[in-house]
Amino acid sequence: MSWEASKRPRIRIPPGPLHALRRTKSISIPEIGNPDLAYETGVHLGDGSLSRDYKYVISGNRVNETTYYKDVLTPLMKSLYSITPALEFQNNSVYLRVYSKELALFKNGVLGLPLGRKLDLAMPGFTRVNRTRSANFLSGLYDTDGSFKTRHDGSGDYPRISLGQKHERLVADVKEELGFHGISSTMYRNDYFDRRVGKVETRWFLDVNGMDNLERYVDRIGTRSQYVEERIRLVRKNCS
Repeated sequence: MSWEASKRPRIRIPPGPLHALRRTKSISIPEIGNPDLAYETGVHLGDGSLSRDYKYVISGNRVNETTYYKDVLTPLMKSLYSITPALEFQNNSVYLRVYSKELALFKNGVLGLPLGRKLDLAMPGFTRVNRTRSANFLSGLYDTDGSFKTRHDGSGDYPRISLGQKHERLVADVKEELGFHGISSTMYRNDYFDRRVGKVETRWFLDVNGMDNLERYVDRIGTRSQYVEERIRLVRKNCS
C-alpha cells in the first residue's frame, strides 16, 4: 500500500502567527514543507529545550557530537532561520544556544512545540503528512536521542536501534511512523527508581531489531550524524 493510500491520521497544523513572523527582520521563517524543518524539529524533541524566556538549547555529548554540532546543526540553524547559534562547552557536554523571541513564537505558536517542560510530547502534525517530512523528523530524533548497538542472543549477534523517552504518546507515534516506512519495532515500558529525584520514573522504549530493519532504516530514514554513521558501520561489521 502506498503512503498516500495508507490510513494516515488526520493532521491539524496548529494555528500561529506565521505570516507576521515572516515579516520579522530578526530571523527567517522557513516554509512548513521544508524537510530541514522536519529534521530540526526531530532534533528539538530529541535533545532540545525551549524555555519561557525564549532560550532554545540543544545539548549533546562533547566527545561524540561536537563535529555534528559544528558541521550539521550550526549550518542548519543558519539555513533555516538565518541565526548563528552560540556553541558552548561544559564538562562532557556541548551546547547550542539561541536567544530569540521570534524563534520561540514560531516553534510554539506555529509548530506546536512546548515552552518550558516537555509534557505529553507527540509528533507534530506537520511532520506526518508525507514520507519525506516523516523520514526527516525521525532522522533528527534518532540522530540525537537514539542508540545503535549490537545485541546477542543464542542464535548470534544482531543490530538494535533503540529509542527511550518519558513520553508514551511520542514513542507510540514514532512506532506508527516507522511502520509506514516498513520498519517493525517493539514498544515497552520500564519503571525504575531514579536516585536523582528519589522516586520511581517511567520510560517508554522502542526497539528496532534485525539486519533487515537496519538496512531499511539506513535506506528510508538515514542520518546526518557522522557519529551515527560510524555506529552503523560498527554494527554492520559486528553482525556480518
